[in-house]
Amino acid sequence: MSEENALLQFTLSRIQTLSDQHWHTFTASRQAMDGHAWVGGTASRGFARELDRSDAALHAELRKALELVRNELNRR
Repeated sequence: MSEENALLQFTLSRIQTLSDQHWHTFTASRQAMDGHAWVGGTASRGFARELDRSDAALHAELRKALELVRNELNRR
């Protein structure tokens, strides 16, 4: 295996680990809100929507990073 391929394999493994560790980074706050840990009102709903958007954006970027590295490995 070339040095470049080894680096790509390491990168892929690292991205996957980060994905596994941080997939639901914003979920705990959302679950706390759902569990009535926060005072209600319109501010909490807006914050919950922002957490959902942030989770979706994080998921999309993690998937994209994994796909890019996998594609590069498959191309070789």
